Amino acid sequence: MLAGALVFSACEESGENPAWKQLPTTPITGADATLTVNGDTNSGSVQLTASSATQGTLLLTGVLPGYSEVSMDVTLSEKADGSFDISGEKGLTTSPAMRSAAAEPVIFNLAVRGNITPEGKITVSVTSTLSTEAQGGLTGNWALQYESAITEEGTLATAPLWMDWSALDPDKPNAEFLATMASTFGSAFLFQYLNQVTFSADGNITAKYWTGSLEIGEVLGSMDYNEDQTSALWNDLHNNEWLSSPKNLAFWYVKDGCIRVVPNINAILGQVGEDNDGAMPDMSALTEIIAALSEYGIDIAPLLPTILEWLDTGIPLKYAVTDGALKVYIDKEMAAPFVTALLPALPKIDEMIAQMKEQNPDDETVQMIDMLLMILQIENFAGFETIWKENTKDFGIALNFMQPKKAE
Repeated sequence: MLAGALVFSACEESGENPAWKQLPTTPITGADATLTVNGDTNSGSVQLTASSATQGTLLLTGVLPGYSEVSMDVTLSEKADGSFDISGEKGLTTSPAMRSAAAEPVIFNLAVRGNITPEGKITVSVTSTLSTEAQGGLTGNWALQYESAITEEGTLATAPLWMDWSALDPDKPNAEFLATMASTFGSAFLFQYLNQVTFSADGNITAKYWTGSLEIGEVLGSMDYNEDQTSALWNDLHNNEWLSSPKNLAFWYVKDGCIRVVPNINAILGQVGEDNDGAMPDMSALTEIIAALSEYGIDIAPLLPTILEWLDTGIPLKYAVTDGALKVYIDKEMAAPFVTALLPALPKIDEMIAQMKEQNPDDETVQMIDMLLMILQIENFAGFETIWKENTKDFGIALNFMQPKKAE
């Protein structure tokens, strides 16, 4: 009986230590974790909990931008060298956000492939694909509008950057002319610095852009007209020398009739040279901004619920696709809370302008401000409050895109 017990115990002991049980169970980070997201190198922590030689659970922490943690079931496959291949797929129903949030339909379909060794080395490749509903038919390249129709009166009907600020009573002080000027001159400059945006199926937003400098005169002369003066053509001034933004700076998805844009704050800070080691941005900076705004009478407290909602769902932008053209915009309803918060700062701006006039009344900036106020039929910037509250019919700011030109 004793001999039998010893034999049984020895067999049981040898069976309790299979290869899959020797795999590390603690989080793997740093140089031991080789991670890629949609083909690009990323950082974070990976933890595998194996339940058998063929099954396990993979926990990704800080790996997929917009998701602090992702847990998914995976399949294991032992290789001859003692390591295990990892594979798995999962549909993510939460929005990519700066903090976690719940949602019903699948937004991302996630797939992982990798390998882990008993020594604690892991390689994981993560790929994400927006669901058909979350893509909303927008996936692809969209070029900033390069051709705009002109009305019979000779004014632009649309522009790459379009501002609408119509008046209830055109005979009273209004901002219709300001909107026209903003659309015309704003478009001239924007067209030189933004070429196109790409909404990728993996959820990335990337862009072709330019960072050089141009003279105001040459920018304003960058617009041509066709022979019958029915349309305007916008031309870049730098021989199509566009730069391409990297992946993982911002993400997108479509929900409830809006494009939701989710900035990857950590990656953006990394691009501008601020390394925060994957931590959330220092909130003391936000406190300083709030304090600075309060000196101008701006109270953002009423905006905090909206801002907190954006942290959950992304920044919403309305959109419309018509005849192959894409319009991304905000309207009066969306802008109203922010405009209302900024109005108290206008008297302070008037004080600053008055000081500028006293110090140098012949300054070109002062003269341009006086001309603008004269055109708007208001005495000072505080008059914008009256225009906004009493003589605004429609308001909106839009970016207009077209399908890119085909290569000749």
